[in-house]
This record gives sequence, structure tokens and C-alpha cells, in this order.
Amino acid sequence: MQLESIQISLIQPWDSQELGELIKRVLEEMNAPKTGTAYADPYLFDLYSYYNHPKRDYYVIRYNGELLGGGGYGDLPGAPEEVCEIQKMYFDSRLRGKGIGKRLLLQLIEESKRVGYKKAYIETLPQMTSAIGLYEHLGFTYLDGPLGGTGHTSCPIHLILEI
Repeated sequence: MQLESIQISLIQPWDSQELGELIKRVLEEMNAPKTGTAYADPYLFDLYSYYNHPKRDYYVIRYNGELLGGGGYGDLPGAPEEVCEIQKMYFDSRLRGKGIGKRLLLQLIEESKRVGYKKAYIETLPQMTSAIGLYEHLGFTYLDGPLGGTGHTSCPIHLILEI
């Protein structure tokens, strides 16, 4: 895979179905619970509409036109307004370990700062060890419990970063 051929762009209406399928596939591959995770999100197959909001953005990753991943940020209900949540960072196995997650996460942090957020929050699953390593490497610190009301009750790992 040639990294220069990877394109990161804002989500478009036609990406929603394919993206929802990718997220479900990755969660199944990771043996994630089907409840209390993004798997059960009511807007999973309409992410374009969800992210069509002034304080939310979602980016898709394509390689040779094929959608292979994505990630976004958005407001976090029940948390202070200065806190955003890094959301739905999922990658096809062909993208993992190539630095694309770091590239996207840094972009999400910069974009969330640009719209006024001061902290970035992430919830994840223990089996997503590579992602956890990336978050730790970038300076995210562990919280004792969840922040806000994501509805992802099956995600026991909670991290935050001052941005």
C-alpha cells in the first residue's frame, strides 16, 4: 500500500452505508459487544447527517477509491462544552500499523481545537491495544470512569487529553 495514495476527506452522504458496514465489520473482528458500543448506535448508517453540525466533523479514509476507515469528533452530551469526544475511529486491517490512525487523530485534534474545544475524550475497548498505545503515546491520560453520556456502556477504557 502506497501511503501517498491514501486520501482523507470529509464524509459525504454516499459514504454513510459503506462506513456503517465497515464499523460493524471491525467491531465483529474485535469480538466487541453488539450492545453498548458503536455497533448499536441508531445513526450508524447515517453518519453524514449526524456529523452535519457546526461542532462535529467526520473524515473518511480511502485508498484507490475504497473506503477503508474513518474517524470524527463531536460534542459530548452531559460533559462540559469544552470537551469533545473523538468518535468512531475504525480502520480496515489493511490500514492498521501504517501511521494512518495517528495522522487522522492529530487532524481531529487540530480541527476540534479550531472549533473551540479544549479537551478531547475517548472511550475504547481493551482489545483495541494498538489504538490504546497510540492514545497513550499522544498524551491521553486515563480517567476513573466515563465522561458524559455516550451510551457506550461496554467501553471500559476512558481517556482524556488537554488540547
